[in-house]
Amino acid sequence: MKPSQSDCIILGGGAAGLAACAALSRAGLHITVVEKLDRVGKKIMAAGNGRCNLSNADMNPACYGKAATFVSRVFEATPPDEVNAFFASLGLMTAQEEGRIYPRTMMASSVLDVLRRPCEQDNVHLMTGCEAVSLAPSRRGGWSVQLSTGEGLFAPTVLCALGGSAAPHLGTDGAGTRLLGMLGHSITPLYPALVQLKCNHCALRSLKGVRVPARLTLEIDGASAAQETGELLFADYGVSGVCVFQLSRYAAKAIDEKRRVRLLIHLLPEIPDVSAWLDARIAAMQESDALSLMTGVFPRLLTQAILKQAGCSPESIAMRMNRAARLALAEAISAFPLDVTGTQGFKNAQVTAGGVSLDEVDPQTMASKRFSGLYLAGELLDADGPCGGYNLHFAFASGLTAAKAILTR
Repeated sequence: MKPSQSDCIILGGGAAGLAACAALSRAGLHITVVEKLDRVGKKIMAAGNGRCNLSNADMNPACYGKAATFVSRVFEATPPDEVNAFFASLGLMTAQEEGRIYPRTMMASSVLDVLRRPCEQDNVHLMTGCEAVSLAPSRRGGWSVQLSTGEGLFAPTVLCALGGSAAPHLGTDGAGTRLLGMLGHSITPLYPALVQLKCNHCALRSLKGVRVPARLTLEIDGASAAQETGELLFADYGVSGVCVFQLSRYAAKAIDEKRRVRLLIHLLPEIPDVSAWLDARIAAMQESDALSLMTGVFPRLLTQAILKQAGCSPESIAMRMNRAARLALAEAISAFPLDVTGTQGFKNAQVTAGGVSLDEVDPQTMASKRFSGLYLAGELLDADGPCGGYNLHFAFASGLTAAKAILTR
């Protein structure tokens, strides 16, 4: 069968691929989009608990950690305001909530609908339910793509936007990094990011479902590596919550490297000096037992866990606690320790850390430095950010940057 030809083949119908397709199709190019699932944009629909947090008012490249310099160059090529203007030109109205940018409808379907409309034009060939099994430079120039259906495609340019390994049920199962690795690109180790952490502690089973405000300090080999504040959710396997997700990218890598990882949980983050607070509370409630001393401060099950961690009997009278007992109780409140043993894996992760090495991609064009006519965008790359719209925004920005570069060819 003779390969069908278009101006550009886009592998992956997710955020980066659809943004690029919308930009290219509006410019009149003939585009073929290859998506392995039965329809495009499934991961967009799941983003932000179905509300799709697509960007942030503070789109600071520093939020992307080691990828900050690369992301900064991408944002020079396609500034955040340009991404916002692109969505406005598609008809999307947005709203802000604590700096996070959502569609005004607070429905992810609104984002997908405006992206899909330009991709349904006559100059776009949308192929769903099939995937690329090989990608190779053609002897006649351009690129050949072999599909799982047996069909071959050809185009002068290819944009690879196949995503990472997070949430495989939404189509991102690592196929992109495997394909690029076989082609010859360097792939940095992949880790689940924005994911729950598995922990070891005898109290976890009883604490399942308890939610508390907390400040978390992540320790790696005994040294503080990162800190986050927010609502913490205890589970029988460990801990969850946005504050946990923000730390998981560091924890996953350290665990893979066989390093010791611990979480120290400050259960009264609004109290700067827990020892002084505890002394004052004891002075005001001298005849109370230790369990009653914490009533109105923590849920009962959490109080019991704190007292056990401190080695304090629930029946002990507050005024009779010696200095050592008070210090142990203050430490259990301000640095409740959990040994981190792992993550809940790619199946539960929102994002992939790691991917195609950024050293092999031009951030001003998203072009491969190793192969002419090949562009890469989105989660496939070794660039990930925190919760708050940073990962989706990078996908959109990198997809639009690639589209502009393809249009100049």
